[in-house]
Amino acid sequence: MRTRICLLSLLMCSALHAAELASLYPKAVQNDSRYAIARAQNLAAQEIVPIARAGLLPNLSISAQGSREWVNTEFDVEVGKNTQTISRDYLYNGQTYAATLVQPLFKMAAWDNLSQAEFQQKEANHALERSQQELIMRLAQQYLDVQLAFDKLQLLNEQKKAYQEQKTQASKWFAAGYGTITDVNEAQNRLDFVDADILSAEAAHSSKLHELSVTVGEPMNHLPHRKPSAMQADLHLRYSLNEWLEQAKKYNPVLFERQASVDAAQLEISKSNDQHLPTVDLRLRTSYEESPSYSTVDNVIKSNSIMVYASIPVFSGGEINARSKRAVAQHTAASEDQRNMLQQVELGLRQQYLDLSSNSAQIKALLEAVRSGDVLIQSTRKGIQSGVRSNVDLLNAQSRFFEAQQKHTAAQYTYLSGYIRLKFYAGTLQETDLNTLDLALR
Repeated sequence: MRTRICLLSLLMCSALHAAELASLYPKAVQNDSRYAIARAQNLAAQEIVPIARAGLLPNLSISAQGSREWVNTEFDVEVGKNTQTISRDYLYNGQTYAATLVQPLFKMAAWDNLSQAEFQQKEANHALERSQQELIMRLAQQYLDVQLAFDKLQLLNEQKKAYQEQKTQASKWFAAGYGTITDVNEAQNRLDFVDADILSAEAAHSSKLHELSVTVGEPMNHLPHRKPSAMQADLHLRYSLNEWLEQAKKYNPVLFERQASVDAAQLEISKSNDQHLPTVDLRLRTSYEESPSYSTVDNVIKSNSIMVYASIPVFSGGEINARSKRAVAQHTAASEDQRNMLQQVELGLRQQYLDLSSNSAQIKALLEAVRSGDVLIQSTRKGIQSGVRSNVDLLNAQSRFFEAQQKHTAAQYTYLSGYIRLKFYAGTLQETDLNTLDLALR
């Protein structure tokens, strides 16, 4: 018996843990296709710096060449009074081996290319961080959408149950001669509308579950229902609006991503201007060559050379000037894009903060509407008993009550998802914020 109790406790704990939003995040990291693309792109970007650095390091090449030469010679020989032509064929095998080492001594464009690659790598790292926060935000939104859809479905079923009870009561009153057929028809009409809403809610819930399943990478058909508990809706008040804005400037990866893009564009201008500068290389070469011929049987050449090679660009058909102008225009575009992104982040964060403040007040007002709606239902029922209210009045009161419940619940989910978006705009959204949502759900 004790063993069964322990097993039951373990199953309950396991089910509770599986229902938590935070427990879904590791699965989403492994299975979400969008984040997988971002990781692959980041891995590719990690090789930008080694590729650029190679332009400053020694370049060693080894070459080998083999050749075969056929030579045919003809000459005349006098034999007595006659002349005889003699033909001879010669076959020679030749081979050449060489090793060449090139070390750049002065190549300013290569140094700027390395610095640019470092900024491009930083840009890729910030892009991956942004993708990670986007995954957290998307996972949280999908999870809350599933719970909201199920909550709406539950409320509609409760509403249907209330309308069915009301129809049954109206039918009894009509059969006893106290009510009217209008009361019965009115209740049936409300039931028909609720049935239609339930079908729509079931489809929406199934669709939201599928979206979450795609992100997590496994079926989520039996996700336990959790709904917001009595929440204070004051998470956004941990910091003032100005403090949230300062956090965005310090931590938002999108802004750092744009800054790295501007720095890389600035170095593109330098690279274009560097094309006017000379380049200097140190070249070391050693070779071994065997090239016999019909005139030299043993012809072996060994050579070693050290050379400083300088190249000075003079004219390239205007390509360098065109590239410089193009780089300047791209830097201007990157700078304006950075400025625009800063404005968008500030506007988005400010709007989200104000929406959360409004949403917090809305939650309190809707909670009062739910309470007053319940009181209205009770007083309407008493009014029906005393003859001053009708069955239609009760149906209207129930409709307003369930509508207030739906709006109140939706406002709570909207607040939680809005808080996650606020953290995203601030650039401080982390996996631990999913635990905050879990604490707000029961």
